Amino acid sequence: MTKNVLIGTLGESPAVVTEAQDSLNDRKITIHEVILLTTMDHDALYSLDLLMEHLPVYYNNIKNVNPITIGAYEDINSEEAVMEFMETACDQLRDMQKRGWNVYVSIAGGRKTMSALMTLAVQIYGAKELFHIIVEDPELEDRSRIGNLVHCDEEEQNEMLHPDRGNITHISMPFIGLFPWIKDIVKTLKGEKIDKKEISELLSSNGLMEDNKPTSLGERFLDILGRVESMPDPCTEEPKITLKKKEPKYKKKIEEMAHRLRQRFSFICEIRDTDWKKGDPKVKIERPDKLKIYFPSGGGYNLSLMLTTTAKTPGQLEKCKREVEKILE
Repeated sequence: MTKNVLIGTLGESPAVVTEAQDSLNDRKITIHEVILLTTMDHDALYSLDLLMEHLPVYYNNIKNVNPITIGAYEDINSEEAVMEFMETACDQLRDMQKRGWNVYVSIAGGRKTMSALMTLAVQIYGAKELFHIIVEDPELEDRSRIGNLVHCDEEEQNEMLHPDRGNITHISMPFIGLFPWIKDIVKTLKGEKIDKKEISELLSSNGLMEDNKPTSLGERFLDILGRVESMPDPCTEEPKITLKKKEPKYKKKIEEMAHRLRQRFSFICEIRDTDWKKGDPKVKIERPDKLKIYFPSGGGYNLSLMLTTTAKTPGQLEKCKREVEKILE
């Protein structure tokens, strides 16, 4: 069965996600997994918490809700934050393409910058559908913000998270996915010769190349694509988790970290627990394809997990290490 995934940007209004889900349900599109991209803004994190609890309970078909926060940023208002959000969005879409899953992308939530960057990511890596949700009732839109929802009981929350469909407009947006030409685009930006002259013409007409060299904007674009394309392919099977340590005090913490890693990173094929030690939280490379992650127990030393990845080269394993390190941050 081909999996259907909803990817959405999220800010202070969790209702944009449930409204997107309801609109897809109306069209008989069954979503199996939800991926939410957001920041470390307090309201966004409260919205995330509410949806993590609400979605799997309200929708029987949703088995996983995967939250992805962008670094330590509270807003996407710097070049570094823009680059990280763009890379993260492209990472997720590339994985979906590699797996052959159907991806429905909603840009209704979060800041305008997030919506714009997600749209650009879809233009590069493609999706089954890119859409926006518009709420026709301004009062309803205001009431469904997280600052109001947290003071409501469950019945009132459900009423605002799932309003009458007459107040909601689902707008599909056109795009052209460049995924089949990514490798040629990267080669051209690097100055390598390819047979497709139209690729360099496309890059030049969009301000990414000039005089057969990448512009400053083109270099930033190449940097993002280079990092995304260096990610190893997703695991072809469901990751295996083997946890043998049974200490009740830390069992839940280890299980939560293992589950979080399995949800977040598609390049992980196996997770098992291993020896604990004192010291700072860190991620260690164990060639040819493993990472050892140490994370705080709360008891003065670190718990540890061994991750087997799909990495085929030292560069890919280093990329995996950098990505897992973001969890510790």
